[in-house]
Amino acid sequence: MTINYSLIGNRIKAARKAKGLSQSELSELIDRSVGYMSYIETGRKKPSLETLIQIANALDVTIDELLSDNISAASPVSNTQLNHLLSDCSAYEKRVILLSVQSIKDAIRISKPLMEVNFDYNYTEN
Repeated sequence: MTINYSLIGNRIKAARKAKGLSQSELSELIDRSVGYMSYIETGRKKPSLETLIQIANALDVTIDELLSDNISAASPVSNTQLNHLLSDCSAYEKRVILLSVQSIKDAIRISKPLMEVNFDYNYTEN
């Protein structure tokens, strides 16, 4: 399996920006240089597990949020995130969200076999 460090870097950058931090501020929080942080965000350096954990903690995100494009099974990220997302919703909003999620889940399960078909992406018409 090949790990896509560019995607990890993009997720780190997006989470950093969402938190309103500069590269300099994040690098200070995790005790790394700004240059190293830049290399991580562009995928030119491979952060250690310790560094990834420090980044996740500094950005208040889970490791699987940073690695989600590289892991095949999403895990319990959702419980904390869903609880946070729903915490300020009214009963009506929660009901609409629940119905929407149920519809999305049904659609995913119906279409999954279609998505697993082995398509030839190199096919070109003459």
